[in-house]
Amino acid sequence: MIARWVAVFGFAAVCSATVGCSGTPAGPAAMPLPLGHWTGEGCLSVAQSGCDLVVGCGHGQFPRPLLGTDGAFVADGTYRIEAGPVSISPPPPARFSGVVSGRTLTVTVVPADGSSPPASYRLQLTSNSGTCIVPCV
Repeated sequence: MIARWVAVFGFAAVCSATVGCSGTPAGPAAMPLPLGHWTGEGCLSVAQSGCDLVVGCGHGQFPRPLLGTDGAFVADGTYRIEAGPVSISPPPPARFSGVVSGRTLTVTVVPADGSSPPASYRLQLTSNSGTCIVPCV
């Protein structure tokens, strides 16, 4: 009889732990940045394979990030200005951070090499797909 209660209690504990960690109101699961084409003070294409940010002659790439419960994200990627002759060497590293509120995304780019100052851009989700074109190459 005692062994039966121990088995039932153990099963209940495992079930509670599994459910408790899978996106309940006490701990929602992280959501990825919504797929699509974001435009406004620049252009951001978000695909399963990653993100492309184009602002003027600047071009950044970073992996598709997960949003926290507050809609914020941080991702490491690359960023360079693509005007004139563009080096074939790897683009310099950069940190991307952002916050999504409804259909608005504010994204900030901080180039690690100091090649340009940090900058923030407001974008709106305008379609479910699309690509950004770098106009300055």
